[in-house]
Amino acid sequence: MAEEKKEELNNKVFAFLRKHILVVMIVLVAAIGLLVFRVVILSKQLNNAQEKIDFLTAQKEEMALVSEKEKKEMQDQIALLSNQVAEQLAKEEAEAALHYPNGLPVTGKVTISSQPEEIPAEGEEETDEDPLKQMVIFGAQHGAKVMAAGSGTVVSVKKDQEYGYCVRIDHGNGYMTIYRYNDTPKIKEGDDVLKGQLLFEVNFVTSRVGYQVMYDNAFINPMDVMEVNG
Repeated sequence: MAEEKKEELNNKVFAFLRKHILVVMIVLVAAIGLLVFRVVILSKQLNNAQEKIDFLTAQKEEMALVSEKEKKEMQDQIALLSNQVAEQLAKEEAEAALHYPNGLPVTGKVTISSQPEEIPAEGEEETDEDPLKQMVIFGAQHGAKVMAAGSGTVVSVKKDQEYGYCVRIDHGNGYMTIYRYNDTPKIKEGDDVLKGQLLFEVNFVTSRVGYQVMYDNAFINPMDVMEVNG
């Protein structure tokens, strides 16, 4: 009895399938098509995601390269600026050194015939009537030259009762040098002079050249700043 019922059920199923085979096939095809569509969509999504990943990776690498380039450019600019600052400082130091009146004011074979012995009182100012305060007196031979001890500006060229002429040079750093000699100066008031520039020519067999140094309007011993070799 059970076998008969089983066989009858199978017959009904087969009969249903034969009757509805087209519908079943359509459903199967639709299911497979939907599955394929979903696979295609998923594949496209994966491809798009991979393209985005590749794009972002390329951007990251490009940004890294740009960052390294900018970093190097910045380092180069810093190095260039540092070199420029160092060069400017060296130039300013060299310029300042030229304005420091440590040069020997008389060339050739000279002797120092007199040096300062007394220090003037604080606030005391040199005058043309009292020219010997803190003065070095050089004995210069014919052909010697009186030179600027440092770069600066000639602030005055005046007659001097004892020496003939008196030339003052302001070095722009608190120092002023004063040169006295009995001949016409080679410069005039207002001239900018360089260290070692000619002020007077010694035209006599033996001559006296007076030399003084002031700092902040007070006389100092020229020997304290003058470099004497030999």
